[in-house]
Amino acid sequence: MAQEQYQIPIFLINGQLDSGKTRFISDTIEMGQFAEAKNKLLIVCEEGEEEYDEKMLADNGVSMVVLEKEEFTEERLKALDKQYDPWLVIVEYNGMWEPSLIFETAKPYGWEIYQTITLFNAMTFSVQWPNMKAIMAETVKYVDMVIFNRCKSSMDLGSYRRSMKALNSAVQIVFEDQKGDMMSIAEQLPYDLNADIIEVDDCDYGIWYMDVSERPEVYKGKTVRFKGQVMKNKYFKEKNFVPGRKVMTCCADDTTFIGYISFYDKISSLENKQWVKVTARIEYEFQMAYKKKGPVLYVSEAVEADPPKDELVYF
Repeated sequence: MAQEQYQIPIFLINGQLDSGKTRFISDTIEMGQFAEAKNKLLIVCEEGEEEYDEKMLADNGVSMVVLEKEEFTEERLKALDKQYDPWLVIVEYNGMWEPSLIFETAKPYGWEIYQTITLFNAMTFSVQWPNMKAIMAETVKYVDMVIFNRCKSSMDLGSYRRSMKALNSAVQIVFEDQKGDMMSIAEQLPYDLNADIIEVDDCDYGIWYMDVSERPEVYKGKTVRFKGQVMKNKYFKEKNFVPGRKVMTCCADDTTFIGYISFYDKISSLENKQWVKVTARIEYEFQMAYKKKGPVLYVSEAVEADPPKDELVYF
């Protein structure tokens, strides 16, 4: 008889020290989110200033184990599986450990990562991000959700959001105020969305690109003017090219070219990698390059231009 298929979901909670991982996990348990699972195993990879309430864990059927980095092995996980027979596993992961450790370590039969969440303390993010970008970026690239807690309305939450989307376009982003309530943010755009021609300054290309990506219906039918570099490709159609910019996602060695498929009748007049000032109408259509509907530019003019003062886009 074939072995019965079953899954033991792993909920992976990541973040730097003092990002609120312990409080988030405790609140989630107390709210009964995992109540249907009989046996629950909490693996803690980093002991922060806040400690778990042992009675709360016991009352909710949660067994807690603390693991050091050298203990996070296939053999140790198998031993935990045998000892606790968990129906689900919660991992409070150390933000300084490489994410590949938990993703690549072989796991007991049935254990599968079900949801990944990274937490950031908004009060310290603006200081940590410039200094620890390479480390923190790795925790964002493959997660399902990012939660910024302890937010204030005076913070530049729009830039925080763009930083995350540049690393992981599919990630869900949640902002919580200091009481833990969800906040909604209205993006303050540095250009006039209702102008006859939306003029995008060189330094605002990233903001424009990200907002069009997330809200294409808002831009449908509008005309935009921006500076970009010509990218032609042998796989493009005769009138297709992409005017875009290189974005630095986490470090100078980690850059990606971003731009939208564009149609232009005079494309033969353009040289590859040439800088141009583009005027175009934005539409929202299916394109094979996207394999779905997405923003498409119909260029009316592409005039040779000097490169921006800083050719890289920063989020």
